Amino acid sequence: MLLPSKIVADFKGTASLPVIYFKLNEAINDPNTSIHKISNVISEDASLSARLLKLVNSPFYGFPQSVGTISEAVFLVGSQQVRDVALATTMMSTFNGIPGDLMNMEKFWMHSLACGVGAKVIAETIGEPEFERFFVAGVLHDIGRLVLFSKAPEESKIILQRAQREKRPLVDVEYDEIGCSHAEIGRALLDAWKLPQYYQEVAGFHHAPESAQQYPLETVIVHVADTIAHTLQFGTSGELYVPRMNKNSWHKLNLSLNQLSKLIHVIEHEVNLVLNMIQPKEVVA
Repeated sequence: MLLPSKIVADFKGTASLPVIYFKLNEAINDPNTSIHKISNVISEDASLSARLLKLVNSPFYGFPQSVGTISEAVFLVGSQQVRDVALATTMMSTFNGIPGDLMNMEKFWMHSLACGVGAKVIAETIGEPEFERFFVAGVLHDIGRLVLFSKAPEESKIILQRAQREKRPLVDVEYDEIGCSHAEIGRALLDAWKLPQYYQEVAGFHHAPESAQQYPLETVIVHVADTIAHTLQFGTSGELYVPRMNKNSWHKLNLSLNQLSKLIHVIEHEVNLVLNMIQPKEVVA
């Protein structure tokens, strides 16, 4: 049996959050901060600056006029949202060196982006405030699987092979083989990195949203978005089959089945837009 805390402790010693995230956090938490100061931090990272401007000028945000500078982006989107976008679009650089026979990182990142976009669209559809925050929660939901691939590659290979052979969800085989799941590992990592509780709970319970205590609706939204992303075959997290949706999750969103087809159409459209703006290979490289 592998303990999530032990796996994360081993991983945390060799990997950390992107430096840009800490710099942005420091600037945002400074009582004397300014948009100019935050913009300067972002501008230090040319690739992040380019991705941010592409994203804020896309229909994902839907601003009526073109955004030409980082300062404008920070002003319009908000410093905390900019920080979260920086986290989402730079996270994959933390997971270099995962063997290609375990995971195609471009496809993993594509799935993560698709889940993030889907969560944002669902939240917007049901009238959740600050619906952009759901994007980052969706992007981070499977982060534990990358930790598992990094620290337990042989066990991961057995899990992948057994899931394929037995035609079972990876999360079920993870429990059989190592006694915990990638969801629990992800929650432990986000806790060790001291990311907000909201992200921790969504990552920890995205396969079992009925167990979420503090953020049940947010977890349900990411759970449904994850299922839709798999259904639309936007990348992969390693799963060969569409994960089963919790039977009560859809009802909790208070959406009709007629709205589902419209929702899927919007998600598919917006995912393609975001993928054209932020290519996974750009982020992974």
